[in-house]
Amino acid sequence: MTSLITKLLAAFLILLSLVKLTMLLLNARAWIGIVKWVYAEPKVTSAVALAAAGIVLLLLIKSGLDIVQILAVCMFVFLLILVGVAPYVPRLYEWVETQDMRQLLKEQWLYVSVWMALLLWGAYALLFSA
Repeated sequence: MTSLITKLLAAFLILLSLVKLTMLLLNARAWIGIVKWVYAEPKVTSAVALAAAGIVLLLLIKSGLDIVQILAVCMFVFLLILVGVAPYVPRLYEWVETQDMRQLLKEQWLYVSVWMALLLWGAYALLFSA
């Protein structure tokens, strides 16, 4: 049974996606301008996105989903993103090869830590929940 919270979150995603796709079809350059504005301050963008992700996670849990269900949906989204990213992997791989991976991981400590916490939470729930 879908709760009001999950319906509202889905409606918000649908609305944002429709706006994005419409702008891309009508005026892709305008969308690029919006993207440049959103990412002008990457630390602010990251902080806002992390806070929003935390709120969405809390709302999903409040709606009755558990961490295992949420991670299963993450797997679905990961696979969809993989389809979109796959054509660009050769160019991304060229860039990654020029990077210091230890430095990259240091710079991404918060992102990596959040994922590790979610994965450990999910593993705990799988192993120790009835």
